[in-house]
Order: sequence, then structure tokens, then C-alpha cells
Amino acid sequence: MLKRLFSIGLVILVIYAGNSLLVPTIATAWQGDVAAEKVIADVAKRGTGPKAKVNVKLKDRSKVKGYISQAGNDSFTLTDSKTGQARTLAYADVGEVKKQGGLSLAAKIGIGVGIGFGALAIIVVIGCATSDGYVC
Repeated sequence: MLKRLFSIGLVILVIYAGNSLLVPTIATAWQGDVAAEKVIADVAKRGTGPKAKVNVKLKDRSKVKGYISQAGNDSFTLTDSKTGQARTLAYADVGEVKKQGGLSLAAKIGIGVGIGFGALAIIVVIGCATSDGYVC
């Protein structure tokens, strides 16, 4: 009886250990594929040529600027606008592709808040003004 309980416990332990080792590996591989697919879509959306300027953040946390001069199935070529130096980047090595320039989200929010306060101030000044002077 003791041998039987020990065997069942050992089988459960092996199954549990196998699943806990296998599942994170599969999940990580799947996430890597999803990230690469997103990079491929971003590169395809931008197109190629000198007008396709992008900022690329690599998975090793380095950053590269330039325009997409060529896009293939496994990689794309990023050309530096200033030096003309081309660099081929594999989609799997890229973490993020962003359009160059433009305002950040914080800057856009700040501009919107500033416009709102300015409009409110104008409304208050106009509402308080009378022909005799200011009432407020």
C-alpha cells in the first residue's frame, strides 16, 4: 500500500514539474512570434523609401534611426538619413518600430489643457464684462 501511494505521488510530481517547465517555454515562444508579427506589420505599414522614417528600438535596448530602404520576409534594411549607412535588422531582433517626429502623448495633453484654460478664461472675461466695466 505504501509503495502504491509513493508511486502515485511520484507520478503527480513528475507531471506537475514537466508542465511547469514546458508551459513558460511555449508561452515565451508564442509571445516572441506575436512581437515579430507586430514588427512586420509596422514595417509594412510604413513602406519603404526616404519618407518612411522610423525610430527602431532593438531587444538589446539600443536605438537606431533612419528610413526603411528595403523590407523582406525575415529582415528589413534601415538606412541612416545623415550618413547613408545601411543596416539590416532581423524582425526577431526588433522590439518596437515607431514613426519619427510628432508630439508625445504628454505634449498633446498639455496643449489640450492649455487651450481649455485659455477658452475658459476668455469666457469668464467676456461674461464678467459690462458696458460700465467689470462686474466680477
